[in-house]
Amino acid sequence: MTNPWFIMLVGILTVFAALFLIIAFLLGFPWFFRVIKRKEHEPPTAMPQLVEVHPAVPKEDEEELVAVLTAAVAAVRGTAPGSFAITSISPAQSVAASAESAGGFNTPVWGRIERLSRK
Repeated sequence: MTNPWFIMLVGILTVFAALFLIIAFLLGFPWFFRVIKRKEHEPPTAMPQLVEVHPAVPKEDEEELVAVLTAAVAAVRGTAPGSFAITSISPAQSVAASAESAGGFNTPVWGRIERLSRK
């Protein structure tokens, strides 16, 4: 059994036997899928229309919100609240909505997620 030619011959025969089995397996695919009965699918139904609902922001809360935002920005900047003006307030997009559109960011998705996950 220590004859090197015999070991080489057994190795080559093993490789070609494995290749033959792989070829037989691949050639058997069409027969296998012909035998299996395919399930008939129903025609797709129409999708219902989705309507986005935006919550209404009451006007009396907006003045209070402006005051809170002004105080927060002034505290962060270290300036007087009268040195700047908040001109408009709009709700931010959710993470799911910003994934669909750029949302004003010029950053890849992973950069936006990392930025939004910071505390």
